[in-house]
Amino acid sequence: MKSTWFSRISIFVVVLAMVFLAEVTGEKEIIFPEVAALSVGCFLTPALVWKTSYIRMFLSISVCALLGVLIVIFVPFPLWGQFVLAFVIGQIILYFSRTSFAPMISAIALPVLIQTRSFVYVGAAIGLTLLVVILRFFLEKIHLKEENHFETVAIEPKEALKVNLFRVISVALLAFFCIKFDVRFCVAPPLLVAFTELTNKSSKAAKKAFSVIALVLLCALCGSVSRILLSAFPFFPLTVAAFFACVCVQILVKIFALPFPPAAAMAILALLITESAVKFYPLQVAAGISVLTMLALGWKWARDC
Repeated sequence: MKSTWFSRISIFVVVLAMVFLAEVTGEKEIIFPEVAALSVGCFLTPALVWKTSYIRMFLSISVCALLGVLIVIFVPFPLWGQFVLAFVIGQIILYFSRTSFAPMISAIALPVLIQTRSFVYVGAAIGLTLLVVILRFFLEKIHLKEENHFETVAIEPKEALKVNLFRVISVALLAFFCIKFDVRFCVAPPLLVAFTELTNKSSKAAKKAFSVIALVLLCALCGSVSRILLSAFPFFPLTVAAFFACVCVQILVKIFALPFPPAAAMAILALLITESAVKFYPLQVAAGISVLTMLALGWKWARDC
C-alpha cells in the first residue's frame, strides 16, 4: 500500500510540476508528453518496464530531443520527409542503445510533428527525464521499488534489419497520407512508440491487442475532455486539466491491468496541441492505434509462420 501511494504521488509531482511551469513561464514547449509514459513505466510497476539503465534512459531522451529540434531547424525537407527521417534515426539509436527503451522515438519525432524550433523543448525533456530517474532511484533506495539490474538486449542483426524496415515502411506510408490529409495525430509520436513496442518479439502487450487499442483511445479521450472542459471554464489553470488526466490514466491502467506507457503520453499530448485540433484528436488516435496495432499483429503472424 505504501509503495502504491508513493508511486501515484510521484506521477502527480512530475506531470503537474511540468504543466505548472509551462503555465507560469508561458512556454508550452515545456510540456513533454512522454514524461507521462516515463512516469508510468517507472512508478506504476515494481520493476522498470523497459530493459535499460538510468544513464541510457537519460542520454537517449536528451540526444533524441536535441536531434528532433535540429532536424526541424536545419533539414530542408517537407514535413513528411523530416518526420520519416526522425523515425529512422530513432530506430537506429534504439538499436545501438541495446535497450528496449522505445520512448526515445517520441522524443525525436514530437518536435518534428509539431514543428518545434525552441530549445526550451530540449531543456524540458532533459530536466523532466532527470527528475523521473532521480525519483525512481530514490524509491529503489527506500525499498519501495525493485532495484534495476540492466542487461543489454540481445538483438539478432538480420531480425533487427527486417523489423526495422517493416516499421519504417509502415510509418512512412501511413504518415504520408496522414500529413497529406491533415490528420497528423494518427501518427502521433507516442503511437510510434506503441508500434515499436508491439512489434518487439517479446512484447506482452501484443497479446492484449484489444486492450491496447481501448486503453490508448480512452487515455486520449480523457486528455481531450479535460482540455475541452478547461476551455469552457477559462479561469481554471491547465494544471487542473493535467490533474484530471493523470487521475484518469491511473484508473484506466488499473482497470485494464496493463501498464502501457505510450497510452499515458496520449493523454498529456492533448494538453499541448492547438485547441482547434482537440475535438477530433481522439478519432485520429483511434484510427492510428488501430491501424498500427493491426500492422504489428500482421508482422507477428508473418514472423511466426
